[in-house]
Amino acid sequence: MPRENIPKSATKKLQQFFTKTLDTNNDGLVNWTDFEAAIESIVSKDEAAKNARLKVLRKRLEQHFQKYFWDLCAVGDANKDGNIDLDEWLDVMNDIIGGLKDKNEFPEWYEGLHKALFRANEFMDERAVSKAEFANMLISWDIEETNAEKAYDFITEHGKKKMDYNLFSEFMKKFFLNEVPKHPLNLGLD
Repeated sequence: MPRENIPKSATKKLQQFFTKTLDTNNDGLVNWTDFEAAIESIVSKDEAAKNARLKVLRKRLEQHFQKYFWDLCAVGDANKDGNIDLDEWLDVMNDIIGGLKDKNEFPEWYEGLHKALFRANEFMDERAVSKAEFANMLISWDIEETNAEKAYDFITEHGKKKMDYNLFSEFMKKFFLNEVPKHPLNLGLD
């Protein structure tokens, strides 16, 4: 399938994003095991067992990730093997980037993942996430801290804008649409 919406300059960035944020065990496939590992890294079973609030947070995260994973499989699992390989994911991203170019919005199922990831973090104030909190969230995705801080400074205009979910969503849109090499929005993945 031709990927007319993904510029050649963005292919490496998208491959790195797949490897760092989705394929947590680096086996070349995204499956439920990867999502379980991501949930465990955000809120471990041990922490959840000791704290009622964390138990609820973990359960909610599991529900959101299950929905996202099954939606991703419904949209992208071309060979119906229960896994998403890099080519299948790039095909999905081609469609998502096409939608961003046309309407500047993510499909509802994909936006749900971003909301779950954002809300799963222990921010002091979700309406004004600090640079350190933002960097910690991206570090959990294996993004280097300095790259996360540069992206935060860029998207918040060095703190003039407050980092809330809407700005985070805008950041993710710009991340996928950006074609400028070595730009802070690329998170050092290009």
